Amino acid sequence: MKTKLFYIGMTLLGMLVGFLYYRFYGCTEGCMITGNPWRSTAYFGLMFLLGSNLIKDLITKKS
Repeated sequence: MKTKLFYIGMTLLGMLVGFLYYRFYGCTEGCMITGNPWRSTAYFGLMFLLGSNLIKDLITKKS
């Protein structure tokens, strides 16, 4: 249960970062990912999910 909450939390954090990235840095023309708020949010959410999986594996291997 804790693991699922960790992954959900990291995905939501990534989605928030993706939206903020679009809002403050995203371009309006020529950018495939950061030019659209939906794509930016989904992309960063996926990247944070994959990254959190790697981090979780590294933490549990050390213990």
